[in-house]
Amino acid sequence: MAEVALRGARVASYQVIGSGRPALMFAGGPGFAASYMTGDAELLSDALQSYLIDPHGSGSSTPPADPANYSPEGHARFYEEVRQALGLPRMVVLGHSFGGTTALSYAALFPESTQACVAVAAFGIGPDADAQEGGEAEAEADALLARHAGSPWYEAARPVMDQWTQRILAADDPAVMEQMMITVLPFYLAEPDKPEVAARLAEMSRMVKADLAAGKAWEGGLYQSVDLRPLLGRIECPTLVAAGELDFACGPAQARPIAGHIRGARLALMAGCGHIPSVEAPQEYRQAVLGFLSG
Repeated sequence: MAEVALRGARVASYQVIGSGRPALMFAGGPGFAASYMTGDAELLSDALQSYLIDPHGSGSSTPPADPANYSPEGHARFYEEVRQALGLPRMVVLGHSFGGTTALSYAALFPESTQACVAVAAFGIGPDADAQEGGEAEAEADALLARHAGSPWYEAARPVMDQWTQRILAADDPAVMEQMMITVLPFYLAEPDKPEVAARLAEMSRMVKADLAAGKAWEGGLYQSVDLRPLLGRIECPTLVAAGELDFACGPAQARPIAGHIRGARLALMAGCGHIPSVEAPQEYRQAVLGFLSG
């Protein structure tokens, strides 16, 4: 990993993978280092030169002074500071999960810096707004979690998922958050017990490194109140919203309204896919991104 100096004696850590159009690649969480997105960057390495930047507080990137900056907007401002420090031109921005939320926020806040936006499995409507509008996202999540009830890992993983907020807020060691994520990770895939998917999942599990402060800030109020829709109308660049049809966290109930609030956005729903298309549907994911970028 390389580092770049930022204002106030701060640094950001990053690595560069691939060649082609320059791209900023944003990891999920919040609170997870960018290394888990190496697979995304390698999958697109012939088309994108991807800068995998560790979010502030993850990897060797300096944490924000104010925990409120763990918000999507706070992450977007951090990444724009890194882009300027690296002297990079207008970029493609591609984010996964919370990183997709951040990519949308970045495109809205910094249109002059954004060539195109790819939001993969993005989260845009938190439980407060969802409940006020009938709870479609919550109902979708419950149904898709229950799909796995017959799996051998379900009994151990479901209580962790159901008690995620309480456990994160009570934790005092990042290793607790990391082990929690590893325990529930099978929920994020449509068919986690397939041998080829399980092997990729095990590799991803080894890359889970967490920033507990980010997790606490997110679960302590940021997550519940998220609603990107008022911001999405400010996005001017071409935008792809991609999601798995079987993603319990950021599936169609999230993707459709996100795409619907962005002028000209392209929506790609991947059949038989959960939250991590680079693992479950790599070729379909690659084709969707490359087809969008070439168009």
